[in-house]
Amino acid sequence: MDLSRYPEMYKDLIEKAAGPIAKKLNVSADAAREAAYLVCEVIRKDWAGINQYVSKGCAHEIDKRDREMYEKFDGSNHKALAKEFGITERQVYTRLDIIREEEFSRRQPGLFG
Repeated sequence: MDLSRYPEMYKDLIEKAAGPIAKKLNVSADAAREAAYLVCEVIRKDWAGINQYVSKGCAHEIDKRDREMYEKFDGSNHKALAKEFGITERQVYTRLDIIREEEFSRRQPGLFG
């Protein structure tokens, strides 16, 4: 795979993605680079030339954090969770309430659709 004339951003993405792909899928470094290259080709062909904003994904990170906090919650460890996750106790209560409501809605569908 000759990447000498390949766009720098895609080359960087291939190099950064190959390691985690190899580790997660337990494949060789070459196979992981090929997989990353194929993803870059999809991006290049479908989105090249458009002005695209790349989100930092903060909401995704916060959701992961909140779900981890929910899993560690034992009913009385609000203060410890606040310290561990670097937020206030009030935020712990709020985030746990949101996750609890989401879990309830997922398990208990509404009566009218």
